[in-house]
Amino acid sequence: MSDLTGKVAIVTACSRGIGFAIVKKFVEDGAIVYMAVRDSDKDINLTNKLHAENDHYRRVVYNAIDFSSYKPMVDEVVKDAGRIDILVNNFGTTDIAHDLTLTTGDPEKFFAIIKENIGSVYYGTRYAVEQMMKQKTGGSIVNISSVAGTTPDVSRLAYTTSKAAIDSLTRNIAVQYARQQIRCNAVLPGMVDTDAIKNLSKDFMETFLNNVPLGKFVEPEDIANAVAFLASDESRNITGELVPVCGGFGLPTPIYSDVISGKIKQN
Repeated sequence: MSDLTGKVAIVTACSRGIGFAIVKKFVEDGAIVYMAVRDSDKDINLTNKLHAENDHYRRVVYNAIDFSSYKPMVDEVVKDAGRIDILVNNFGTTDIAHDLTLTTGDPEKFFAIIKENIGSVYYGTRYAVEQMMKQKTGGSIVNISSVAGTTPDVSRLAYTTSKAAIDSLTRNIAVQYARQQIRCNAVLPGMVDTDAIKNLSKDFMETFLNNVPLGKFVEPEDIANAVAFLASDESRNITGELVPVCGGFGLPTPIYSDVISGKIKQN
């Protein structure tokens, strides 16, 4: 259990999946968490319900792809809580119908996805870091990237490119603000067991898991645990790191799955 007692955190895009698991973990570990969500009935009802159960769950409204909403988001949290100690940039998007290869994908979608994914990290971090520097007490930024940023794919060119850019952005921010004790790290999930994978074929999922040394999908709580550690003072000397949470995906030889399935023998 990480100790986040008294920390003020913002977690973006957090009404479900990985983001929601991070929020729950943060509150369990003692943080006051501002859930950055859309101005929708669903998100407002969710945050109202959580706040009624525990006032460490709080709401701040923003629009992930409207970059003008990021500064008001940060300003509102500072006005309410007086500070920001942690920012988790969880938003990420793609378009599986149009985010394909270089020659088959939609160029407009490519640049839109690049802009939205990188911009969501850039703007949120920019305003949070400005506030952290005013406080002069440091802080922690954790970006949710993906192993897709380090492992080329047969499709999803915009998504993988944007995640690679987020990895670079993470390391640059870490270096540029280290003297102010502002840390910046990224967690790189593999295939996470959320609603997003429910429509994948059985054959694809079995083949994928054959290439994961631990042989199982990542749970949202696994990501949350890694993020909580990086957000806490327990990791006070860790910055600029890209931390895969993927069961070892991408580590073995390309023939790994054939060997362990018995399709081929080494001897």
